[in-house]
Order: sequence, then structure tokens, then C-alpha cells
Amino acid sequence: MSSTDQFADTITYRSDWYREYRHLRGVDEVKKRLERDALFHTLAARGQLTGRMLDVGTATGRYPMLFARAGWRSVGLDVADAAVAMAREELRRSDVTDRVELVCGDIRTVTFPEQSFDLVTFMMGTFAHIPDADRIETLATVHGLLAPGGSVVISNWNTSWPDGRMLSLYGSADREWLVRATPAPEETAAMLTAAGFGTVDVQHFCPFTDAQIDHWIGSHEDSPDRIQAYMLNNNISTPGQMYLVAGASNAAGAGQ
Repeated sequence: MSSTDQFADTITYRSDWYREYRHLRGVDEVKKRLERDALFHTLAARGQLTGRMLDVGTATGRYPMLFARAGWRSVGLDVADAAVAMAREELRRSDVTDRVELVCGDIRTVTFPEQSFDLVTFMMGTFAHIPDADRIETLATVHGLLAPGGSVVISNWNTSWPDGRMLSLYGSADREWLVRATPAPEETAAMLTAAGFGTVDVQHFCPFTDAQIDHWIGSHEDSPDRIQAYMLNNNISTPGQMYLVAGASNAAGAGQ
């Protein structure tokens, strides 16, 4: 979710945006839950239940804290000072301060030891903010940060979805930018393969319109979660508002 003026032609997120994102309600909050559930489903299918993870574009630090509560050690990275400040504020109020580290920096230039993570995530459209010319090289760098058998998971908006409102706090100009900048699922998968990742899988999620979600949460708030869980558990594949692409690090260190 991170971007600042360090990236050309992108969205600039400021403190008030992060404050609003932290307290999303209604359809937006459901989308955040569905993304979370799809991610943990993907990791469970890959047998990754614990380890050390890096969340790129961590925004308010939601994922590092979620993973810490699930037994992981986690690092949240964001290029925006405002995001890291808010994530630190959230972390101070949490029960996982000893399991989470927050870093302000750019994944293209920040330095971490090789093979220091079991999982690297780019959630809720973060990957769209990596300039197109830098994407495969960035993924190759991530490959080098992963221990053998580790995974990278990218969550993006499906810009071909016909009712693609994304999050309601995005204005029309931001949505237009995201549509231009977001790669299609097959393009993202091809980039992971080019960067040296194996066992590349695509998983669509949030297969509902905003109107459907809004209708359900009026009386049965967990209906979207339960329907998606059933679909994921039974391998029912259908396009959705968002998608995950996951790839596994090769033991031989390809892509470095």
C-alpha cells in the first residue's frame, strides 16, 4: 500500500489516508478480511505455518502484527514516513511489540541479509507501485531474501473485474492510475517465473460485487467470508475483485 514522491507517476498517500485505511468499515473492511483469509489459505496449502516474514508496503502494519499473533517473526517495510509512523503507533498498542520490526525504506534499495525470510508479501495492490521497469529485478532481489522453499505472495486488484471500485477511499483519479499500473494475473505470474520462482500459483478471491457484499453484511456480516472459505476449500475457481500470485524460492538460488 505504500507510495510517495520517490516513485514517479504514482499515488501519494498521506497521514489522513492511513488513518482512514486503519478504520475501514463495511464493504472495504470485508475486502481486507477476504484478502487476509485468502493469504492464510494459500500459505496453509503450501505448508507454511510459521517462520520469519517481510511485508512490503506495510502501511499501518496490519500484516506484520497478524503474523506475529500467529507465531511468526515479522518485519514491516514501507517507503512512506507517514505509514511507518502510524504502524509504530499501532504496534505500541499491540501485544506483539517483541515480534515485529518496522523499517522505513524502499524494497529496491533496502539491505537485508540473504535468505533471512521465509515469506515476503506485497498486499492490497502494493506491487503496482513498483515501476514496471524495476519489477522483475525487484522480484529477483526478493528471491535472494528468501530461505530455500520460502514464498513470495502478491495481492493485486483484478482490473478486468467489471465492478472494480477497489476501496471506496480511492478517488476516481487514483482508481484510473491503479488500473493502468496493475499487471494482470498472468503477467504477475510470468514475472515471478522470470525472476526465478517455481511453483507459481494464481488464486482469485473476493468473487462478489460490492452490492452483494453490502447486502449481506446488513444482516449476515460473515456471509462473504463463509462463502469464500467454502470456495477456497473446495478448489472452486472463479474470477474475483482481487487475486493472489504465490511463488516458491528455489533451493539452488535461481533468479539471483
